[in-house]
Amino acid sequence: MLPNSRFTDLLADIEPSPTTKGHAQSAHTKVREHLKNHTDFCKRRTGDFLAGSYSRDTAIRPRRTADGLDRPDVDIIIETSFSKSDTPIDVLNELADALRDEFTVERINKRSVRVLTTNSEIDVVPVIPVDDIYELPDRDLEGWKLTNPPGHNTWSTARNKDFSGRFKPLVKLFKWWRRQNKTGKRPKGFVLEVLVAKHAPSGELHYGEAFTRMLENIRDACARDAENGYKPYIDDPGLSGNNILSKVSMTDWKAFIARVKSHAASARKAQDTADNDEATDLWRGIFGERFPKPLAATASARSVGGTTTAIAPAAGSFVFPDVPATPTSPRGFA
Repeated sequence: MLPNSRFTDLLADIEPSPTTKGHAQSAHTKVREHLKNHTDFCKRRTGDFLAGSYSRDTAIRPRRTADGLDRPDVDIIIETSFSKSDTPIDVLNELADALRDEFTVERINKRSVRVLTTNSEIDVVPVIPVDDIYELPDRDLEGWKLTNPPGHNTWSTARNKDFSGRFKPLVKLFKWWRRQNKTGKRPKGFVLEVLVAKHAPSGELHYGEAFTRMLENIRDACARDAENGYKPYIDDPGLSGNNILSKVSMTDWKAFIARVKSHAASARKAQDTADNDEATDLWRGIFGERFPKPLAATASARSVGGTTTAIAPAAGSFVFPDVPATPTSPRGFA
């Protein structure tokens, strides 16, 4: 079994850099301020907050684009005074028009407007409050669909507490593994977070062993059914009654589970071997070339009472609120 520091070194490497976080914070603040102060759209906007992986502190370093930039992808939820009688395409077009006054609108998505800034990509999602959750416009449905981003943030924070701070690092490892082993368009994002919560061992301190057991647990729970063409129902922890696997095609799910099954075997072999060189090669086959070789490993893990613990947030990092944030004083990214 390799030292836990090899995995915490990988975690430090795949963490969004301070520069990336700074670019994201600057970009989302400008977009939010623009809509708040827009001559026309300010009458529609009633509030805003951040959502997605950056708000939950489960983002990994962004892919490098063709122009050589690392653009983070940030989600902004815009609370509005629209009603369900307003058609989704009209709502999205009105939002896009307001954003075009200041930013480059790349496209109007199914439920959001994608804005490109110099250093970030922003998905702006208009919603209307419904009791203590929200509805968002869906162009394909030609109607409105329930959503609960704050509920996802609260759930993620609670799971991280259950895992004594190791849930979010495990999610980042899983997302990085998924990026290196793409088998289809989905599953991705929040679905991966829920799979970690369902299948990773909450009490295991060694990230390599925790990741291995998670893959084994997913395999044991899903492999046979996937081979027989069955995909499980997984309830949305922020919106009961919503199956978070509904968008994952059977083809993508089968390919994903097949890769999980293959790498569960490789990870177990890496954990059981006494040969560190063999273990390193196996883990690099799982996580890719950024998994550190022995000479590259550093003492990034901190030891308390003889047990290795997760990496503490870097000094100066930001923490997301679980409640709507004001655009004039964002809490930033972590």
